[in-house]
Amino acid sequence: MLQRIEEEKERHGMSRAEYIRHCVRQANDSPFDTPDEVLCRDENYENGRQNEGAA
Repeated sequence: MLQRIEEEKERHGMSRAEYIRHCVRQANDSPFDTPDEVLCRDENYENGRQNEGAA
């Protein structure tokens, strides 16, 4: 998992902490504010919209 995090944070030009915070905020049941930027989308299409979330 760490290797994947390192690859994705580099791809998005973020620090490891920034990328992990972003992923936590994007979780459906996260108690934190959702970030404005979407880094990736789920391939499932439900109720007329794609689910957004971390990879």
